[in-house]
Amino acid sequence: MAKIYTDSEKYDGIGDSFDFKLTIFRDICQRSRLPVEGYMTAFPTMLKGLAQQHYYNSGLLTKTFDAACAHIRNFFKGQEYYQKNLTEWNALTLQDFITLEKSIL
Repeated sequence: MAKIYTDSEKYDGIGDSFDFKLTIFRDICQRSRLPVEGYMTAFPTMLKGLAQQHYYNSGLLTKTFDAACAHIRNFFKGQEYYQKNLTEWNALTLQDFITLEKSIL
């Protein structure tokens, strides 16, 4: 199964849609004739970068497939994600915003 995956099909946690990458993962599993019971064993194959690091650092290999998916989804797009963005937004000064706006224009 790992040989079928391209790097662009893997989820990195930054700018990707987890649900879209999960759809690709399930399609590859089905085409590889991997039984649903084996999805958790293959799950790290769909991850790269920060998502893969988080998978191993959080001990997700002991979770069920559905629990691991929910954890990854919530970590990168859930409350923690929004809190991180809010913290970054609140840390911006007016000068930061003006500089950012000038660089875009």
